[in-house]
Amino acid sequence: MPSALLSRLRFIALPVAAWLALPTLAGLLVAIMLGPQAGAAVSAALLTVGVPLLWLALRPRLSDRPESEGSRTAGDVLASQLHRQRDELRVLTRRLMTAQEDERTSLSRELHDDIGQAITAIKLCASSLQHEPDPPRTAVVQETAQEIADIADQTVAKLRDLSLLLRPPQLDALGLEAALRWQAGAMFRAESPRLTLDITRLDRRPHHAIELACFRIAQEALTNVLRHARARHVLLRLECDDDELRLHVGDDGRGLPPGHATGLGLITMRERAEQLGGTLSITSQPGNTRVDVRLPLQTLPDAPH
Repeated sequence: MPSALLSRLRFIALPVAAWLALPTLAGLLVAIMLGPQAGAAVSAALLTVGVPLLWLALRPRLSDRPESEGSRTAGDVLASQLHRQRDELRVLTRRLMTAQEDERTSLSRELHDDIGQAITAIKLCASSLQHEPDPPRTAVVQETAQEIADIADQTVAKLRDLSLLLRPPQLDALGLEAALRWQAGAMFRAESPRLTLDITRLDRRPHHAIELACFRIAQEALTNVLRHARARHVLLRLECDDDELRLHVGDDGRGLPPGHATGLGLITMRERAEQLGGTLSITSQPGNTRVDVRLPLQTLPDAPH
């Protein structure tokens, strides 16, 4: 018997049984007291009145089932809309990341080529002032020129660091391993926390989109360690086989606080992994926080480049 029919019989069986039993019981009581004919008359009267009342009582219940089916259909439609909107959001996020990486590349090039050259020119002009032939002003001019040259050197160094941070040339020229080593060395110059690198030499370079995603995830994870973890030891591990690239960042810091709200950085890390068909997992407790990333080497959707 179909499950829908069983369900319908289940919610109408009790009312029907009650309405049929009531006239029968009433007829038996009347027959005992007044005789069989009176009992039969009472039963017939109650049935005559009860059948219409029974229909009125059951009609709302009978109409409940189609409404339930309709509401389930509306729920399916809503779920389909949510799924479609989630897919659209992923596409928009992918485009946003692509635009962000393109803008970083352009900004890095402009910082290095244009502003860097302009500051170098200022430094050359300052150096020429140091050879001012007017004796009374020589000391003042040389001191001022030296200050300008020092400021120019500091600014050029800061611009170089910013340019490298926006788009490290090692990633394009030398690959993921060299870029990770450079990034880790630049961030962990101090003695504490102590960084351990376990970077396996890759037999072949992954697709550029995979390299970029892995580098950005590692960059964000290491930044979080320096800002929040208060760790003493940090481990960065990179390994690869024929199927996937695996990244691990672990520390012995204080871990994520209870009820920690997921920030934009963690959301972006997860989105970078998932849009390449990979996974990102974060486990945290005091003294042991782990970020593990798995990126498949074969699936290469349209990702930021």
